[in-house]
Amino acid sequence: MIVYPNEWKRNYSSCADVETDFVHIIENLLEDVLCEIDVFNLSYSGGIDSTIMLSVLQRIYSGVHTYTIASREDHPDILFARIGSEHYNTIHHEFIVEPNSKDTDKFNGDNVVRQFFENIKNDVEEIICCDGIDEFMCGYYDHMNMLPETYEFYLSRLYPDHLVPLNKNSAGVDVYLPYLDDSLINVYKQIPLFRKVSKSERKIVMKELARNLKIPNEIINRNKYGFCDAFLTKNKGAI
Repeated sequence: MIVYPNEWKRNYSSCADVETDFVHIIENLLEDVLCEIDVFNLSYSGGIDSTIMLSVLQRIYSGVHTYTIASREDHPDILFARIGSEHYNTIHHEFIVEPNSKDTDKFNGDNVVRQFFENIKNDVEEIICCDGIDEFMCGYYDHMNMLPETYEFYLSRLYPDHLVPLNKNSAGVDVYLPYLDDSLINVYKQIPLFRKVSKSERKIVMKELARNLKIPNEIINRNKYGFCDAFLTKNKGAI
């Protein structure tokens, strides 16, 4: 069940354009949020967003636990999560799950999420997830058309396509979504679209933040895989 933020059932949309030092503001606010929620278990994909979260978590807590789910041992998320977990010296856990439902050969994202939480629920009462930042910080390849309507479309799908299934399939584990704290959303909304994405680069602000945090370059530069695509890709160790 999603327990943080309390108001996650909301209309997600953008706002005004303002120019300021967004990178350091986001970093400081994220640290404040993580201190407030006091959780040190992280659902970790080895991507830039979850590694930013890990970097700030590791600054606050010792003994951070990272949990990675994938469909095979040589899956990109497994390989990159190992890089990040070794870099930050976390207590790392991996789960290989079947991406299909028992009664069908088709990929079932809800089934994968459910298996993940079923695997961890006996040992983990609460966990941090990184949902929402792709929508606000232009993490999808479609964002590179730089159209406001594309940006608004992905924001409109955050609640029904990502948060509702996450809440439904979390198997009683308390889920925290620091990237969706109001203080951070208010900053995301002020960042002009051209600062978030260009015709050649996505997540510009997040990459700047990752470089400031000295996150390993191979994680910053890895290719983006959507949750479903990452499970289905056959490209071993793809970046």
